[in-house]
Amino acid sequence: MTMHDVQCIFKLFHLILNTLKKQFVNELKKDEPVNDFFVISNVSQRPYKNTSKGNYLQLSVQDKTGTISAKLWSEGGETSRLSQHLSDAQVVKLSGKAEEYQGRLSIVLTEPPEKIENYESPEDFISKTDKDISKMLQDLKDEISKISDPHIKQLLELFSNDDEFMKKYSTSPAAKVMHHNFIGGLLEHVLNLISASKTIHSSHPELNLDLLIAASILHDIGKIDEYDVGLKIDISDDGRFYGHISIGYRLIASKIEKISDFPKELERKILHIILSHHGEKQYGSPVEPIFPEAVAFHNIDKTDASIQNAKQSIQSDNQEGDWTYDTLQKRFYYKK
Repeated sequence: MTMHDVQCIFKLFHLILNTLKKQFVNELKKDEPVNDFFVISNVSQRPYKNTSKGNYLQLSVQDKTGTISAKLWSEGGETSRLSQHLSDAQVVKLSGKAEEYQGRLSIVLTEPPEKIENYESPEDFISKTDKDISKMLQDLKDEISKISDPHIKQLLELFSNDDEFMKKYSTSPAAKVMHHNFIGGLLEHVLNLISASKTIHSSHPELNLDLLIAASILHDIGKIDEYDVGLKIDISDDGRFYGHISIGYRLIASKIEKISDFPKELERKILHIILSHHGEKQYGSPVEPIFPEAVAFHNIDKTDASIQNAKQSIQSDNQEGDWTYDTLQKRFYYKK
């Protein structure tokens, strides 16, 4: 090995060490120095109380454990220059200190954010289910194999036998910032709903269990095209134009068209559950649930999402005390 080779190896080792993330949002403590990598989710300029000083730089940054605000007490032209220089979904190195204000932790920067190109470990910024995706996928296929209604089973198999589709389905998040907003989150959510559907059916055996399981699998299917996943989860162009309910409705309707003699009544019920699963028009459903399985499924979906929201809110809070405040849901959760 030549001296040149040794120098190259040393430089590579040095580069790896200096791009290795060590501090995560959910581990930051009050008054702790911060010197690490984050991905930007929002850049803005905020006015000082003394308006003659102009604006300061405000960032929202994140990693796989959570989101935190960061601010630089910059002024005038520097703030404007930095806000134009920085952009959403960009990796930056931040230097400063974690400070607490009104019970919320934020990073007060001591120097401008440093842009980082070609960050080597994007998994530092996007969290992933702690469950085995391959096993969850097999569990899903096992559930489909147990469906007794031949038309529902055929419909589900049109999706489950499509390897390219299932690759996207099994790794898709279920949300951008709310419940199950991580790689594999959609699949984890779906399996929870199947389990809950069976529990509800045991108390209400008159409900069509095959229909509830189909709803569990299909209701959020449009999310595979609603989100773009890179260094962070973002809304795709199709997601902004149509939303996951409309995307899912079209995907399912197109598959039903390929099945000969698919019962019209069953088609109506499946598509109605897709359209109504948010429960109310004010929450994005174009129609509201109008038959027992649709009512049941809306509440099953809402319950799993609400429980997961509470769990994630508590898990992401690294502050002392018995309570955490969720700014998105505008409510307190008890942490003990």
